[in-house]
Amino acid sequence: MHIRVLGSSSAGNCTLIWNGESTVMVDCGFGRTYLRSNLESLDLDIPPIAGLLITHAHSDHVNDTSVDLLLQNRVPVYVRRELTRHLRRMYPSMQRAAREGLLVELSAGGDTVGSLDVDSFPVHHDSPGGCFGFGVADRPGGSPARVAIATDLGFTDEALVERFAGARGLVIESNHDLAMLENSGRPAWLKKRIREIGHLSNDQCADFVGSVVRASDRPPGAVVLAHISQECNTNELAERATAGALARDGCSQVRVVQTFRATASAIVTV
Repeated sequence: MHIRVLGSSSAGNCTLIWNGESTVMVDCGFGRTYLRSNLESLDLDIPPIAGLLITHAHSDHVNDTSVDLLLQNRVPVYVRRELTRHLRRMYPSMQRAAREGLLVELSAGGDTVGSLDVDSFPVHHDSPGGCFGFGVADRPGGSPARVAIATDLGFTDEALVERFAGARGLVIESNHDLAMLENSGRPAWLKKRIREIGHLSNDQCADFVGSVVRASDRPPGAVVLAHISQECNTNELAERATAGALARDGCSQVRVVQTFRATASAIVTV
């Protein structure tokens, strides 16, 4: 299984997860030119993308021009039922997907997208219709390699730890440094929203990763840090917090991977 985050911030989010046969795209928050150039750099064409998975309805996760590009190539869009009405109201591309029979509601029991098994689960974030994470699994030789991803959430719980436990690749947000957030020029209401229901701090991310490691039979191969704030965090602070948590659990060998605002991350293979 391979992971590459094409970009992750309040300016746009898009992640590719693929095996030897199929690719799924998680969110599509960038314009079509940026999307196409990144796919070409990976030698991936749009038609082999088996599906687009949408986490939630915020505009940094859905871009009409890129969704239209995918629809032109008959790529289906997979969403949870709770999101369907909101996406169709907010985005003309989602109305088009519905008209063309390409807006597919994910089932509670999991789905097969191309050669990948996909399960979805709710996370805590203030978005109309809710917000969801995904597990994407391959099944080589009956021993699944699995990637778990959740990029926008205000806090974690035991249910989320269970969803991430055992995954070989973790994609989780490490949005802000608490001190930098408090000392920023952002209004008090926004700071409160970010702390309580918007996004995970570095410390919350690190604590969550530690809980996942302790709940797993073996440590993950890699942790990918997403949605790192450009104003209230640095990549170095985010990486240091999670690497420290892994070291405390005796897992300093686990790779910690940074993501960027508008630059693709390293390719992660797990």
